[in-house]
Amino acid sequence: MKINLSNLTLPTKLTIAGLIGCALAIWVQWVSGDASYPKFPPGPVFFIAVAAIVAFAARWWWTPLMGSLIALLVTTGWFARLPRNMQHLTHPGSIGHFAPGIFLGMLAQILSLLLADVAGLVATVVNYRQREHGTDSPKMVLRFFGAIFVLMGVVVVASRLHSDRYHNMMHMVWGALAVGASFLSLKAAKLYCIGSGFFYLTLAVLGLSLGDSAAGKAWQAGPMLLHTGDHIFHLALGGVFFGFGLISGRERRYQEKPA
Repeated sequence: MKINLSNLTLPTKLTIAGLIGCALAIWVQWVSGDASYPKFPPGPVFFIAVAAIVAFAARWWWTPLMGSLIALLVTTGWFARLPRNMQHLTHPGSIGHFAPGIFLGMLAQILSLLLADVAGLVATVVNYRQREHGTDSPKMVLRFFGAIFVLMGVVVVASRLHSDRYHNMMHMVWGALAVGASFLSLKAAKLYCIGSGFFYLTLAVLGLSLGDSAAGKAWQAGPMLLHTGDHIFHLALGGVFFGFGLISGRERRYQEKPA
């Protein structure tokens, strides 16, 4: 599948650049000896996969929003671990064996994340204004997000990363069901979007309301332990799904420019 990158809007290109930049920045820190990363950090694979979706699925106006949401999740986690991350910038020699790589990698990571955060939102608005009528956006939203959630969950399990396994399992199950719903009727896809939006928004509101302020809004939701970053991500995710469930499923028609 070929795509003419010149047809992408500037904010979309910046979103892709931010995602790829973040992937490269993580790898730079990894090869520089940052012990906080596993033998092979899976994060860059996700960023590159999402960047590819944003580039190759440009006919749907909302694809940059995926990049922005993924970047927003990581950005929230970055600021939640601010003291530790600042050591990468102030005392990089204490983090890994190659201090310049640790410093430059961390600096590039946060700058790339912020770029993807902002550019992804701007690109979504710009693409939405240039869209043409379509009908399958809710189905494709479920298909793309569902596939990414399942892939992320599998990689987390396979890599034995330190994470809440029940939270990871919840996203994997949701992702699998979302992919299945995306192959049903448009009405079914929209209803699944609305239900997902309600679920994630409720989870976010309860977490922000009931979470322990002294422990980073930590909230024990059944077997899952959720924190501020999770609440913010669920809030954004719920808003996206709820919105796509209510709209008519419009999309931007991607057209090649004449040579």
